[in-house]
Amino acid sequence: MGSRRFVLTDDREGGDARLTDLRIRRCRGCVRCLTEHPGECEIEDGFTPVIPAIMESDTLVVVMSPERGKVPDRVRKAVERLSNILDAYTDCGGNVPLPIDSVNLRRIEFECRGNFADRMESEMNGALRKGPVSDVIFKDCTEG
Repeated sequence: MGSRRFVLTDDREGGDARLTDLRIRRCRGCVRCLTEHPGECEIEDGFTPVIPAIMESDTLVVVMSPERGKVPDRVRKAVERLSNILDAYTDCGGNVPLPIDSVNLRRIEFECRGNFADRMESEMNGALRKGPVSDVIFKDCTEG
């Protein structure tokens, strides 16, 4: 059986979903994704319907290009929202973790187009390598 990949891109080409089309809102820190409905974000925006497809994929691929040498804000917002959802699969905040075998997502790959002046690997690793996700990989991300 082949690996299922979900490609999220921050530009106008290809992918299963384009961040430029999703109008993602920032996490508001309500923690309801841990307390009231674990693993589900209650914010209703363009990213919400994409989350189940991401969690059912084995690998999430995020294709991104720098904006003024930085990770685009829309990518940061998506990572923040996904990170909080992944907390439901850990004992974060004393919650009872959801079983990691209830989702397929195990790997997240960032494919970078262009040079990034900021170093986001450690930030993104810390935010996303938790619960079911054991691998966070960066491809072609070079310092500017």
